[in-house]
Formats: sequence, structure tokens, C-alpha cells
Amino acid sequence: MYVEFIITPDLQTRIDSTLPSSGYNYLAFDVIGDLSFGSPFGMLKATKDIAPVAKSQTNAMATYGDEGAKVEVEYFPAVRILNERGDYSASMGVLPPWIRPLLKKYHPWYRKGSISTANLAGIAIAAVAKRLKTPTDRVDVLSKLLDGRDDEGKPMGRPELTAEALTQLIAGSDTTSK
Repeated sequence: MYVEFIITPDLQTRIDSTLPSSGYNYLAFDVIGDLSFGSPFGMLKATKDIAPVAKSQTNAMATYGDEGAKVEVEYFPAVRILNERGDYSASMGVLPPWIRPLLKKYHPWYRKGSISTANLAGIAIAAVAKRLKTPTDRVDVLSKLLDGRDDEGKPMGRPELTAEALTQLIAGSDTTSK
């Protein structure tokens, strides 16, 4: 499916005219979406860096598995968000803990990185909510996570499921789209 789509001359022309490496970023995100959450983000088809982000992470997580629930989303550039989050997280990791809240509050670059980090989590949450809204027999990473149980036989909770989904998004895109 993706090979045919990416080598279509019209698509390649549209991607190349935007940014030469964009097509590979779009391909990476769409494949990750497909394998992890059961459907692509649609970046290749749109030839645009865009993904749904849950407006309210708490409300979106509360809808997990509710077929009738509607998750409010807004659209943001996922590749840009991912890159900003990476730079931000790397720099925050080397700073003393006491200064981090001050930088997030008063320094524009750190404030922007903090927002990007939240938006990336919102992408994962929106993807999980969408996937869990429609039951399917499809085997993807999320279905395997849902089948998993802890030592007491309990299924993964919403926060853990969300954290795993975010890990899939970050790890997959960091290793394929750079």
C-alpha cells in the first residue's frame, strides 16, 4: 500500500516541491499510525505535516472504548512537534530540577517546547481514542497492549496505555524519520 503511494509521480512532485525529506517523515508517521493504532495519520495522502491532537487529554482518555463518544481534536504539525519535543526534552534533562519550572514559565523557547510535549501526548491520546472507539479484529500494537495483563491479571490502565502509545509514536518516528 505505502510503496505504491509513495512512488506515484504526482505525489512525489508535490512532496519534492515542499521539502525533499518531508515525504519520508509523512511515510514514517503514517506507517507508525497504521501499525500502532490501526490507521495512518493521513500525512501522505494530504502531503502535509498534520495530525489530530486531543483538545483535552483528560476528556479524550475518559472516552477510551466508548463507541459513542466524540473526541474533540485540533490539528497540528506532528513532525515539527516531535522535533521540538526532542530538543526540549534533551535540554530539560541536563538542567537542575529547581530551574525547570522557571524556564517553562518565563523563557519562550522552553514554553514552546513544553507545549509541543503536551501536543505530542495529545496526538497519541487522540490516536488511541479513535482506535478504541471502533472494535476490530485487526492485530496491531495497540491490540497486543490491550491483551496484556499484569502479575495480578489486570489489564493495562488508561495512563499506562497512553504512555505506551506515546512511546510507540516517539520511538518509531525518531528511528525512521530522521
